[in-house]
Amino acid sequence: MAKWMPSLADRKGPKYLRIVNALAEDIYAGRLSVGARLPTHRDLAWELGVTVGTVSRAYAEAERRGLVVGEVGRGSFVRGARSMATLAMPDLVKPDDVDLGINRPPKGPGLDLFAEALNRVSARDDLVDLMNYSPHTGLWEHREAGTRLMAGRGFATKTDRVLLISGVEHGIAAAFMALTDPGDTVLVEDLTWSGVRALASLLRLRLHPVRMDKNGLDPDALAAACEATGARLLCTIPTIHNPTSVIMPAERRQAVADVASRYGLTIIEDDIYGLLPEGAPPPIAHYAPERTVYLTGASKALLPCLRVGFAAMPEDRIGRFSAAARAANWMTSPIMAQIVADWINDGTAEVLTAQIRAVVAARQAVAKRVFAGLNVNMAPASFHAWLQLPDPWRAQDFVEAAAKKRLSVPSTDLFVPGRSVTPHAVRITLTATASELELEAALTELREIIARQPEPFLAVA
Repeated sequence: MAKWMPSLADRKGPKYLRIVNALAEDIYAGRLSVGARLPTHRDLAWELGVTVGTVSRAYAEAERRGLVVGEVGRGSFVRGARSMATLAMPDLVKPDDVDLGINRPPKGPGLDLFAEALNRVSARDDLVDLMNYSPHTGLWEHREAGTRLMAGRGFATKTDRVLLISGVEHGIAAAFMALTDPGDTVLVEDLTWSGVRALASLLRLRLHPVRMDKNGLDPDALAAACEATGARLLCTIPTIHNPTSVIMPAERRQAVADVASRYGLTIIEDDIYGLLPEGAPPPIAHYAPERTVYLTGASKALLPCLRVGFAAMPEDRIGRFSAAARAANWMTSPIMAQIVADWINDGTAEVLTAQIRAVVAARQAVAKRVFAGLNVNMAPASFHAWLQLPDPWRAQDFVEAAAKKRLSVPSTDLFVPGRSVTPHAVRITLTATASELELEAALTELREIIARQPEPFLAVA
């Protein structure tokens, strides 16, 4: 491999941080592989025209971030991405595990944009106001940005019906708190995001699964569930469903909206992935604005640290939702909301989302190549793949076999509401590894596990 040499020409900020950010981008993009040896402090200083002290400071910062490791007498080397996954999610990923379970944007895109945004916000005349308490519903200019974001998704609404939230999970929690009482039944897909399960358990709600097919929620099954349970609330993920990766077609969204109207259902629409696929159908909220609590946010389409989201809903739901959102979390950070609003208004959000799409497309190409011949679903721009396991594999056996190879795959049971049967399939995140090379190595190991028989289990007398 050719000697690594970053370009600092188009970067801003202190020189040592320019070096660190260039290094991080090249690692996360796979241009620097794990174990690659970096130039010596003196060589890199000479090539870049900076002092040796500047390079030393850059390498020290890179080591602090977990990007590199220095070995006395040998030099500095790119640190294993397994260790970087541990730094990111220490409570969920054990040391040396390869993370195939946390659904997050790929690392790398947005580093420079975020640094510039922080500098820009810090120079604002109203910085002192952004550092203070703000209305729990959000500043008006931030809500206007959310309205524009929704319009770009094909859902036109008024700014006075848009509220700021601290991510979609906060919005779901507020909607559950506002629209249900303990013991109520909430309809969900027969596989649903694990966060919904957790919230329902905390609030003592019953989740009732509704059958899905290749196009998402089945309208006939939804009608039957309404008849059987008398439920008045549906929580659904129509765009890049988690975990199956299905994108519900427009015709199906209209049909779901019609069933909701017929049975008086309020819909909580989780559209956290809706900004990612190009040309995705409009949200269900477009077809049923009078009965939909629509939720979207920045943490998947932009950066995970931007825990900023937007909720839109009918006027008669705003009061209770707003009170619940305030009780759960006083306000969304005005500084982070300002960055998101600026990016929506100046087009940076679209640029960053396009960068993420490109990385995801490359990751999906790796998965398609490694999993060729297997039954796997990956919607355009989906961070995760839904892999159907061939006989005789059961989901939990496969997860345990992967864990023995230090591959962290989430248990499929986490996505199963109520006492539904767990399918013989697993969700595999493609974007959490640091590079395409690491992803390919991990997926190849999974493919090799599939090719083997599960370990025999012992009979019980």
